[in-house]
Amino acid sequence: MIISACFIAGLNNMEKRMGFVGRKKVAIFICGSVVEYQEQMVSHLSTEMAKLGYYSIIYNWFGGYGECADFEAGELNAAYLPDYSDYDGIFLCLDTFSNADAAETVLDRVRKYSKCPIISLRREADDYNTILIDDENSMEAITRHLLDDHKFTDLFYVSGIKGHPDAVKRLDCFKRILKEYGMELTEDNLFHGDFWRNCGDQVVDEILERRGGKLPQAIVCANDYMAIAVCHSLQERGFVIPRDVVVTGFDDIAEASHTIPSLTSVRMDIREMARAAADMFVKLRDGKPAKKIDYIPTTVVRRQSCGCCESTPQSLADAGRSYYEAWARQRDENLQASFMSLAMETATDVEELNAALERYIRNNDYYKDFFVVLNDYPWESIENADMVGYTDRMYIRAAFVNTERQKNVNIPVERRQLLPDEFISDEPKAYYIIPLHFERASFGYTVIDFYPGGTIGSFYEFMLISISNALEHMRNSKRTDSLIEKLSNMYVTDVLTGLKNRHGFELESHRMYNLVQTEGRTMAVIGIDMDGLKVINDTYGHAEGDYALRVLADAIRGASFVDEIGFRVGGDEFEVLAMDYSENSILKFISRMNAYLDNINKGAGKPYNVYASCGYSICCINPGMNLNEWLTLSDNRMYAEKEKMRGVRKIIKD
Repeated sequence: MIISACFIAGLNNMEKRMGFVGRKKVAIFICGSVVEYQEQMVSHLSTEMAKLGYYSIIYNWFGGYGECADFEAGELNAAYLPDYSDYDGIFLCLDTFSNADAAETVLDRVRKYSKCPIISLRREADDYNTILIDDENSMEAITRHLLDDHKFTDLFYVSGIKGHPDAVKRLDCFKRILKEYGMELTEDNLFHGDFWRNCGDQVVDEILERRGGKLPQAIVCANDYMAIAVCHSLQERGFVIPRDVVVTGFDDIAEASHTIPSLTSVRMDIREMARAAADMFVKLRDGKPAKKIDYIPTTVVRRQSCGCCESTPQSLADAGRSYYEAWARQRDENLQASFMSLAMETATDVEELNAALERYIRNNDYYKDFFVVLNDYPWESIENADMVGYTDRMYIRAAFVNTERQKNVNIPVERRQLLPDEFISDEPKAYYIIPLHFERASFGYTVIDFYPGGTIGSFYEFMLISISNALEHMRNSKRTDSLIEKLSNMYVTDVLTGLKNRHGFELESHRMYNLVQTEGRTMAVIGIDMDGLKVINDTYGHAEGDYALRVLADAIRGASFVDEIGFRVGGDEFEVLAMDYSENSILKFISRMNAYLDNINKGAGKPYNVYASCGYSICCINPGMNLNEWLTLSDNRMYAEKEKMRGVRKIIKD
């Protein structure tokens, strides 16, 4: 569907547009939707809510990048975007936040402004109803499997982030089961990781150093990402899994079944968790009793990394093919992201940015609609430090509707509405809201929704970073252009009067005289000289002389009706240039200027009069005359009038 210009123009009637305000909707706060758990949770939970007739507004952060505090601060802006009081339900996925400040800010604003059922997922938050994985017993089955079925007595445990609620509960469960078997987990057999892929080499280094080069019988990891990283590090050193050591994980991510060897893991049923959250919401909404905490059980998935399943030629081929396909997708995505970044970096305005975006946005599989919504800022002048949060009125500057780009979009929308009605599906579905920012500076947000089967992918993350970088580049370019223009104006502007100065006169007179020579037009030159400036300066001081000069400059501006340009070319010397002026036009200009001065002289209450003498010439194509000669002709006529009026005009009043 291509939106017509009339349709877009109709959107300007803001009073008739409510957007998401008043619709049945829930908010989902989550970080890192490109990660498998987050992706599945959003998909399943929004599906359950759509069945109940609710839109899902997903406020998503991509999370931090290393130690970039400025980027984290920019992400934090998104916590201030929602109108928390306007939602029928809120689901908090605070355990997914890498930025503790962002999680706490969201929680604080929920406390202050929300008036609806609040449900926390996988982490207890205040006194809100919660859906939890049974972490207190989550490691029990896989630990008993290693102790009972494999008869192991030497286990090493890789925990998550120290102090993280999930990490603490899983570790406590592991210790408790060991204790039942008369075993104790010592500090030498414990490593605190980060729940991510970064710690594989460090884990293996620590194990080998602490144990004198000897491996344990099994390395039990608190999640799959760390387990896969440990497997890769072991394999790079020549160890064979599970012959030399067993490795297990937790979460059963998709990669666990495709890695070589496939990873024994603990599965939590995310679909069941989403259903339980939806059921809890309905009970709270309807005022019915609901469990304060509802636990979702886990199950062990036995695979090759513990030795329960053997590797076969087919399983190795499947894993190899899966890895190759993933590598090929990632390689293509990286190339597309690089080209997209280059294309956007050269954009000089929003339309050029949208044209670049049009070439690459389809890399987001199954995407349906996409919008860029920007703050109502004075982009050329505002400082980065002042670009915080969101303005009450926003502007949609990019719109792709049913995958089709809409051109020249500049649609106002109230911040709390998020989108106008016309862009919102009639049937409840999920909309992802993600902040746009460059470091700490907030630009606005993006909205995307998908056809069935689509969800946020890593390319979208690349795309939003590229958009933000391009907007910052455009903003800096505009600020630079504005600064250059200001400097240029200062170079050709008379500071006292605001008219252009002698340098400006030289530039403009040559430019306009060139039009006379090339296009056969005429150019009027009006020479103006203030009468009695020295008398005013000597009698009343230079401040009064400056005042008189500004009065004459105002008179020149007041007499200018068309495209006349005024100049102060010396102390008391002024010039006016005008294209296509007749002699009658010149005389009318002088009459208007003198009338302005007469009014000032009568009403300003000054002890002196401000007068000016004028002369003029009309430049035309004349082989016998050059520009300087036309200027001299104008000056001669001006001096003649000055001499004529010397005894008539009285500068000092009686």
